[in-house]
Amino acid sequence: MTRIARIGGGIAALAAICMAGAPALAQPASNTLRWVSDSEPANPNPYYNALREGVILGFHVWDAPTYRDPATGEYRPHLAESVRLVDNQTIEIRMREGIVAHNGETVDARDVHATVQYMTNSANRVVSLNRVSWVQGSELVDNRTVRLRMTPNFGPWQEYLTSLLIMPRGTLTGTGGDELGRHPVGTGPYRVTEVAPGRQIVMERFDRYFGGAKGQAQIARLVFRRVPEQNTRVAELLTGGVDWIWRIPPDQARNLQRRRGVTIVSGGTIRFHYLQMDSAGRTGTEANPFRDIRVRRAMNHAIDRAGIVRNLVGEGADPLHTPCHPEQFGCVQDGVTQYAYDPDRARALLAEAGFPNGFEVDMAAYRERPWGEAIIGNLRAVGIRVNLNWTQYDAFQSRVRQGQVRLAYGSWGSTSLYDAAASTSYFFGGSPDDLNRDPEVIAALERADGSTDPAVRREAYGQAMRRISEQAFWVPLWTFPLTYGFNSQLEFTPAADEVPRFYRARWKP
Repeated sequence: MTRIARIGGGIAALAAICMAGAPALAQPASNTLRWVSDSEPANPNPYYNALREGVILGFHVWDAPTYRDPATGEYRPHLAESVRLVDNQTIEIRMREGIVAHNGETVDARDVHATVQYMTNSANRVVSLNRVSWVQGSELVDNRTVRLRMTPNFGPWQEYLTSLLIMPRGTLTGTGGDELGRHPVGTGPYRVTEVAPGRQIVMERFDRYFGGAKGQAQIARLVFRRVPEQNTRVAELLTGGVDWIWRIPPDQARNLQRRRGVTIVSGGTIRFHYLQMDSAGRTGTEANPFRDIRVRRAMNHAIDRAGIVRNLVGEGADPLHTPCHPEQFGCVQDGVTQYAYDPDRARALLAEAGFPNGFEVDMAAYRERPWGEAIIGNLRAVGIRVNLNWTQYDAFQSRVRQGQVRLAYGSWGSTSLYDAAASTSYFFGGSPDDLNRDPEVIAALERADGSTDPAVRREAYGQAMRRISEQAFWVPLWTFPLTYGFNSQLEFTPAADEVPRFYRARWKP
C-alpha cells in the first residue's frame, strides 16, 4: 500500500462499519467492475461536458489520433499510423486501416475531418472548448489522410492532439449534442450499452477493438453510478456493492486500510483548486468589490492555505501560488507574488478599499464542500460574509460563462493535459471562463501558446504568471492528491493525470 494522507477528525459510524466483517467480493466471477463517484456528467459525450467523470468516460469509449503514455509521457500513434508537422499551422495525420466503430462503421480520415468540422462549428455549442479551440479547420487529403489547420505556431499541439477524440462521421449527421450523449458511439476499448441518467452508465468490452497504444481491455463490463454521499460510497465498497471508489478523505482511508479485502492507494495529480473573482465586472460593476485590487489581495491574505492543507486536504497536497499545476509545462514559479496568510493585513486592505466592516457575497461551488466551508470560515474571520450556492458542475460552469458568478470556488484537472495552455490560458486567455479579461495577460498567453520554441513559451508564461499574481486576479489554493479504495482482487494502478484506466485493470486469477 502506498502512503496515506492524514486528516483530523474521524467519523464514528463509518469507523464502526470499517471494523465489521469482510465485504462481499463477487464481481471477479462475472468479470464486471462497478465504480462510483460523487458527480455524473449530464451528457457523457466528452465534447459536451468538462467534468472529470466525463473525461474518464472519454478515455474508455473514444480514441484520439495519438495517446500520451501515462508512465513515460511519450506521445504514441493511436488511431493515427503517423503524425507530422507540415508547417507551423498544419498537422498531417495518416490514419490506421481497419478501425471499426462501435456501430460497425469503418473509421478513417473522413471521421477526423467530420469531427473537426462539427466540433469547431459554434452552432453546435461544444462545452469542453479546450479540446477543439486550438483547431481552426481541417482538409481531407484522401480517405486515410487529413490535415488539421491550427492556430499558427501552437506550441502544445502534441499534448492537445491526445484529447481530440474522434466521432464516427455517421453519428454527426443531422444530430445535436444531446443526441450524441443519449447514444454514445466511439472506437474505444468499451462501447456504451446503457445510458440511464441519474441511475447508471453501462459499458461492455468492444471485442473488435483495434488495440493501438491502449491495448485490449481485460474486464468485460464496466458499470458507473453517481453516489453523492461519501459515507454511502464507502459503505457500498465495504459491503461489496461497488468495486472501486476514489476521493476518499484520509481519516476514512486510515479506517479502510484495516479492512481485509480492500486496498487503499494514494498519490498526487495535476488537479488544483482555486477561487475566481469577477475583476472584469462581468456580473456588473456597481457594488462589485472585486474590481478593487486591494480587495483581491485581501482575499489572498485571508485564506490559510497551509492550515487547510494540513488539517483537511492532507499529505500529498501543497499550497499553490500560480493558476496552473507546477508539473505543467509553462507553470513558471519564479517571480510570482506570494500572499502569506495574514488576516490583519487582509482587514487593513479591506478598510483601505472602503470596506472596514467587510461585505457580503455569494460563492458558487460544486465539490469538496468541507474545504469550501473552511475557506468561508477564513473569509468570515476578516469580515467577508459568504453565502454558499452549492450546485452541480454543469450549472456552475454555465453560470460562470454567462457572467452570473462574482466569486467561484472550483477545481481544475486541465483535461489531463500537462501544459499551462490547458489551465492558465483556459482561464485567462479571454475565454468564456475568463472573469478578468486583462489585455496584458491575454497578450502574454497568446505569445506563449503561439510559439513552438520552449524558451519563448516559458518567458511569455512567466510574464503572465507574474501579472496574474501581482494583480491578485485569482486565489490559487492547493494541489489535489487522490486516495483510491478498491476490491483487493482488482489489479489497478492509478496515474497522475487523474484518469483511472480501467482498460488496463484486471481481476486477479
